[in-house]
Amino acid sequence: MIENRLELEVGTKVMTQHGPWVVAYLDRSGVGLEDGAGNVEHVTWPDLGIIQPQGPDPKAEGAPALRSFAAEWNRLDDVAREEAMFRLGVVLEILTGFRHGHPSLALPGEPYDVFDRAREVKLTARCEHMAKLLRHGAFSDRAGGRDLSKIAGRTVQMWVSAFQTLGVIGLVDGRRSKTAALFSTLPAVWVQAAHTVVEELDGDPSTVNHREIERRIKVRLKDDGLEAVAPERAATTYISHLMRIQGRTTRQQRSNTIRKVSGTESYPGLRPGQLVAIDVTRADVLVWCPDRRGACSVEIITAIDVATRMVLALRVVPMSADAHDASLLMYDVMRPFSQLVEGTTVNDWAWAGVPKKIQFYFDEADADPDCSGAEVICPRTCRSVRVAPGLQGEHTVPGVRPSTVRADHGSIFISQTFRAQLARIGCDLAFSRTRRPIDNGIMERFHETLQRGLQQLPGYKGRNPSQRGRKVGMSGAHRDEPLLTPVELERFLRRWVALDYHRTPHAGLHVAGAEYVDLRPVDMFDALLKLTGRIHVPQRPDMLYDFLPVRWGTVGPAGVEFSDLTYDSPDLAGLRNAPIGRFRPEDRAMPFMYDPHDVTRVWFRHPDTDRVVEVPWRKAHLTEAPLTEVLAQHVRAAIRQRDDGKRLSRKVAEDEIIAELGSLLDGVIPKAWRKRISQARQRYESSRRDHTEAEVAMTVADLLTDKPAPAPAQRQDTSRSIWDDSWTFTPRTTVDQEM
Repeated sequence: MIENRLELEVGTKVMTQHGPWVVAYLDRSGVGLEDGAGNVEHVTWPDLGIIQPQGPDPKAEGAPALRSFAAEWNRLDDVAREEAMFRLGVVLEILTGFRHGHPSLALPGEPYDVFDRAREVKLTARCEHMAKLLRHGAFSDRAGGRDLSKIAGRTVQMWVSAFQTLGVIGLVDGRRSKTAALFSTLPAVWVQAAHTVVEELDGDPSTVNHREIERRIKVRLKDDGLEAVAPERAATTYISHLMRIQGRTTRQQRSNTIRKVSGTESYPGLRPGQLVAIDVTRADVLVWCPDRRGACSVEIITAIDVATRMVLALRVVPMSADAHDASLLMYDVMRPFSQLVEGTTVNDWAWAGVPKKIQFYFDEADADPDCSGAEVICPRTCRSVRVAPGLQGEHTVPGVRPSTVRADHGSIFISQTFRAQLARIGCDLAFSRTRRPIDNGIMERFHETLQRGLQQLPGYKGRNPSQRGRKVGMSGAHRDEPLLTPVELERFLRRWVALDYHRTPHAGLHVAGAEYVDLRPVDMFDALLKLTGRIHVPQRPDMLYDFLPVRWGTVGPAGVEFSDLTYDSPDLAGLRNAPIGRFRPEDRAMPFMYDPHDVTRVWFRHPDTDRVVEVPWRKAHLTEAPLTEVLAQHVRAAIRQRDDGKRLSRKVAEDEIIAELGSLLDGVIPKAWRKRISQARQRYESSRRDHTEAEVAMTVADLLTDKPAPAPAQRQDTSRSIWDDSWTFTPRTTVDQEM
């Protein structure tokens, strides 16, 4: 039961048919209510009532009001009350100069010049000015989500006329008042039970129809020992009203449930790189896979700077993305890219590489008005990201050092591999709440924006089955166009990001002083960069290898072994049979960097030259298979199953792996292996491109610094090492024989 008792004191606001009045005095017979003009009217105690709280919560407090007004007001639903109260505030400010209609309830800055009654501005002019303020979002915080962008002065003047004629009730939408009168016939206990039953549909259980909801309401009332008879028409209409609010589908119900715990303010992004949001989504477009000899689906993994909405990195990966894909995405985030448009030729994102010199900002007074941004960054005419004025020219995708990464609870983001990688670069990992995708809403919204680019391609299949055509990719403008490959899709999306998305005004980007101007992501990045500065990322040609996992292995005369594969190189000469404690205290192992997408080689940083050196698999030349870590595990499992699970020697295991891969690639790939081979090839080729790019960068860096290229390593006596002087005995002399 709702407790009908409230405390009154001088200054308390009381709602009346003519708006809020203030208690001027109290005596034994009643209270004196003062209106905005200073007139006091005596009201007896029996004439005072209570406005019931909005919603079914019995613990919510009511508000004092005149009894005649409270009875009519309480028949309205929540939406009608909110809408009427918003209109009441608008009308009172026009007529009195105060939002709450009384000088003692004045808000900061009231009365506003135009609405000050001392200025004697005409009512029509005041209504026109108020409509202008509403259209520009001046009172959007009080609008309750209503669209006021097209409101006219005539509409506001009609509100004023209705209030002067009928009072507050005149501001209620007539369509809602009819429904409210119908709902007033429902018993309070029935309404409370209806709210309880409908709120149980939060997206987890399957939704049910109205007849089942009505049955559950009756069961709940019976279980609580209550009796209530609701008119059939009113009950059906009220249940329909509740379901419209709760959501008619489980997806709507889940979204509405999430919104109850969502934030009400935008994230205060202060600088680029402060928070980077990452996520993976399935590409709603089919691509061509040669290994599968047909179409297949891929995924898109993206990183967006929250403060500026700049897409910092984007990769197309096989289904499903793994932890190493997420690590490589962070590698791309920290690298600046550029894209060159010359005529009709658009190249892919190219890593800017290691800069030859660092460019600094300087005073605007020293800026050259004819500066084109080729050599220096001119604050007057050139952007920090140096975006070409038209489509022709160079378009830059900046690199940042993220302070925090926002991700959901996907397995690739909670993996130890990804978390360790972020720890190495000094980046925090902030997770979204479980089953709260709206926490990472910027990424979810970008996935919808991405449809604008995907819909331009052959093979587009829609967001869901209801949008899917009978012949995907075979109708419309793309009837005769072939499907793109994953590499071509990635190149297209990167081009779309640089030339379209980054150059399109974004409704979520604003700066102080220009709140109603939608900025482009490149404009926002430029503005924040000049205000806050930037944490530069040291660009090194071998930065890729900081993002690879590390394995520890002992180098022997035959090389180093990982997972039945032996790796050897002349560059390991002098590092074989290292003494205990050289790299870590407990054993002779040394660290090797390995790529899960290409296990045909490993890398190590030479202790003498500090250069990353590649160590290939001894038998990599015997197969052309895209040998990834996952594919190697499947091959080993197939071998063990074929040989009754017996343990094979290292040499036999290598030979069996080569034979198994050769049989898979000769002729037609078995159907059971097509998906694995396809995924492995995509990852393998992507890894090859990354490492080739790093090798070229290291070579260019050596040329720029006049550093001589390392001489080809010669295979030396494997029994000797660079620590021979530390041994107390003379090592034996052995002769290596190549098998």
